[in-house]
Amino acid sequence: MSLALITGSSGHVGSNLIRELTKQNYKIRCIDFDGDHRAYEGFDVEVIKGDITERDSLVPIFKDVEIVFHTAALINLDRRYRDQIRLVNVSGTENVCEASLNAGVKKLIHFSSVDAFYRFPIEEPLLEDRKLIDDPNAVPYDLSKADGQKIVLDYCKQGLDASIIHPTSIVGPNDFKPGLPMQEMVNLANGKRKVLPNWGYNFVDVRDLCITAISAVSEGKTGQNYIVGGEYHMYSYIAELMEEQLGRTVLLGTIPNFVSYLGLPYEYIKSLITKKPRVLTVDTLHTGKTGNKVVPSTLARSELGHNPRPLEETIHDMVSFFQKRGLIK
Repeated sequence: MSLALITGSSGHVGSNLIRELTKQNYKIRCIDFDGDHRAYEGFDVEVIKGDITERDSLVPIFKDVEIVFHTAALINLDRRYRDQIRLVNVSGTENVCEASLNAGVKKLIHFSSVDAFYRFPIEEPLLEDRKLIDDPNAVPYDLSKADGQKIVLDYCKQGLDASIIHPTSIVGPNDFKPGLPMQEMVNLANGKRKVLPNWGYNFVDVRDLCITAISAVSEGKTGQNYIVGGEYHMYSYIAELMEEQLGRTVLLGTIPNFVSYLGLPYEYIKSLITKKPRVLTVDTLHTGKTGNKVVPSTLARSELGHNPRPLEETIHDMVSFFQKRGLIK
């Protein structure tokens, strides 16, 4: 029975990895970063205190580990947090790669993002050879994911067997501490986003993503990156699915793009008061309106057996999960 280590194990992807790895009879070790164990409840996992940004804390955690799923990342589109983003997504990734190499890990699966690629032209298929972000003035999160991938590739040259996964927008159940993308789904379902820009994105079910990532342990090529997507849909369509399930109106309509920018000053002032990152930023708007429309995931399908389920099933299960937890009323 292989011992798999999950970084970011209490997050959305980590939580679903625990469930799928359990089905596939892996032994599971989790890094306890924040003491939030809700994702582990009911599962036989070993939990060890650690922090990927603290290199020395990783040495005992990686002992006897055969496979690493590196999901830990800071998703933040507020440029004021640039240094923290790079600390986690770049320095943290380097620490994980070094610890994996030193511990003789057999396989590292690194979770990057489609945001690591230049988006334009958004009408052309997004493939694995699309250029990685290298503009120092780019969205800090996007640049950090690109630079993190470059670090993984450097360690592959040193003998680390690693494959890289690029998910599109991740949706689905079993998210016990929703971050920015999933919290916005909860807000939408609760009627807190009565109007939205007429945007769309490619969405992948977190459970399908995890199945594909585990497949990459045996089938993924060293140094190869795999784009793992699902279906492109408008946010308004997701709202329609929610309305059907909840039996109420959650979205009144769509608005022109320029109207979204009018909320930036309000969001900035609110963040100063709450001392929390801004949800609405110029980078948020850029990300929302430039989702690639054609994400075939051909390589992941052919080499890793990626087989995404319909979005309708994903949204239904996601809403049901948050209803049971009392987050969607």
